[in-house]
Amino acid sequence: MTNIDDDRARREFALQVFGHMRSAGVGDVSYDAEEFAVRYDGGDGVLYLANLFTETRDRSPEEAREWLTRIVPAPVTPATPPESWEEVRPLLRPVLRPSTYALDDGGSRIRRPLFPFVDELLAIDYPDVIGFPEESKLAEWGVTTDEALTVAREENLAATVPVAELPGDGIVEIAVDEADYLSSWILVPDWLLVSTTNFEHPPVAFVPDQQSLLIVPGDPELLSEAFEAVEQAYREATRPLSPQGYTLDESGLVIPLDRVTTPNDAEVARARAVLAGAEYHTQQQWLEERYRDELEAIYVSSLMVAEREDGIHTVTVWGEGVDAALPVADFLAFATDDEQTVMVPFEIAVDLTGIVPMPGIHPPRYRTAGWPDPVVFERLTQAAVPF
Repeated sequence: MTNIDDDRARREFALQVFGHMRSAGVGDVSYDAEEFAVRYDGGDGVLYLANLFTETRDRSPEEAREWLTRIVPAPVTPATPPESWEEVRPLLRPVLRPSTYALDDGGSRIRRPLFPFVDELLAIDYPDVIGFPEESKLAEWGVTTDEALTVAREENLAATVPVAELPGDGIVEIAVDEADYLSSWILVPDWLLVSTTNFEHPPVAFVPDQQSLLIVPGDPELLSEAFEAVEQAYREATRPLSPQGYTLDESGLVIPLDRVTTPNDAEVARARAVLAGAEYHTQQQWLEERYRDELEAIYVSSLMVAEREDGIHTVTVWGEGVDAALPVADFLAFATDDEQTVMVPFEIAVDLTGIVPMPGIHPPRYRTAGWPDPVVFERLTQAAVPF
């Protein structure tokens, strides 16, 4: 499809959405071609169309119309949130989202880090849409984040997730009609453990996007097949979540697969690096725009993937004379003005230089505070590794 054809298809899709919004009683609607969004209520409301557009492309015209009729009114005419804890309690659900999800909300949503680059958010399960309450609601309800998410996991989601013995001889892809919370099933206490008691190998769960769940016995050949398929699904997903595998520790707690040793260590490391690279790239773009708007001269360093004899690793660069925001990596490369590069394990570099995490930035970044003095740089050189 040419750019002209694609622009025309986007405009025609926006017109369809206009019609559904007018039917829902929403007025003062305009199309923002640059943002591919519909603005309404005098521009105060914005409905971004990219995800809706992608999700209708494989539907017939009739199916797309029916789906849009049901979906479009929900975000533009949101349900009134319950006020009391008693009212909202049975509606709470846990959802998994990338750490960079909703960067522009200023951290107002109720969330906590769960796995590297994956957060657990508190959601309200309305009939036609998922709502995300703000942190201020916790004080009104008289509960903490942990208390609310425990209810969402152990009372509400656990009551809806079926428990069945999964076949242990292949990749199991679970499909359900209502998939909004499917990726969160692994959060239900003991669900993964109980469902895989017949597995000869430890189970590995994959959640490549926000509505997918694959369970794989930890057989090396099956895992290799799964990693390849999951990475492709993750890269092509409209709402990607993680290419990593997740398994159980000795206590039955779900943990990232890179915390245990497996014959698939190279593939495990690759998945970890792909996820870190994608999340830090998203954050980098957001920060660069923010600093540009605020006229701050901060270099937002990239996270790069490199391969050494001992496997795949992540690397970021601190250039001499540069005020930088560094992502957390396996190695930190110090690039001098005379084109010398000193590669140091990241944790050692942090310890020697004294750089600290930037407040309010998630996933974390470290702000440089002046180039290391000669004494510190000599210590960094001594700690350097060949690359």
